[in-house]
Amino acid sequence: MKYKAQKKHNAQFAIEFVVLIAFMFLIFLGFTAVITSKILEAKENERQKIAEDIASLVRNEIYLAKSVADGYSRTFTIPTKVKGVSFAIEIVDNRELVVKYLDKEYVSFLQADVIGTISYGANTIRKEESIVYINA
Repeated sequence: MKYKAQKKHNAQFAIEFVVLIAFMFLIFLGFTAVITSKILEAKENERQKIAEDIASLVRNEIYLAKSVADGYSRTFTIPTKVKGVSFAIEIVDNRELVVKYLDKEYVSFLQADVIGTISYGANTIRKEESIVYINA
């Protein structure tokens, strides 16, 4: 009889142990899922910020050219890659600055009409007769 009670006690301990391990595994999976989602969200925000920074570089040059007197001319540089990744940048309809970096697209509306295109490397911006020209 004592042997049966001890065997029953050991079986109960084994079941409790398995339930405890399963519960701890579920908690571990929950923490892993939360941490993974936060990391992915941070990387997505970083990609969006990089696209905004690239657009900001060009937009600031355009605003500077628009705010000064005619005859202004300056050369600025656009890198070919950011963090080892290529990106696309263009001016659409002389009013929108569009940057595509990985899966993110950032659009900035320009206050001034801008004639020309943006290229990688050196870009020349100038203002003549109140119009801003880039590489045109």
